[in-house]
Amino acid sequence: MADYSSILALVLERRSYSEIVEIVGCSRREVSAVSRAVKERGITAGQAAALTRDELAESFPDGRKNVSAGFVQPDFASIVKSMKAKRHYTLQQSWHRYIQAPAVQGKKYGYTQFCQLFNDYAAVNDVVATLHH
Repeated sequence: MADYSSILALVLERRSYSEIVEIVGCSRREVSAVSRAVKERGITAGQAAALTRDELAESFPDGRKNVSAGFVQPDFASIVKSMKAKRHYTLQQSWHRYIQAPAVQGKKYGYTQFCQLFNDYAAVNDVVATLHH
């Protein structure tokens, strides 16, 4: 989800779309939506500063569905624990265990998405691999 508070502040500073896209790392469509809302509602810098995160989320809905809610979430903490305990335990082995486990409800992630989610987990939790040569 885009950082609409940053986009809003930059739009109110009258920065160009290209500058805002480069600074915030969002799409031109998101900048356009914020710019349109500023013009339609007459939002000022003072009003923008008073907006809460929830009010921003209501003003600029994402429009995408929360897809991960329909999937069984893997237990990455136990996967990391298994990897530490067993030297040759791989991510593919953990994915096979994840797939074979009975699901109460929901779908299972494919291998590529499973690996991406694990990489995100590893980045957030500062998990690193030591390579022995």
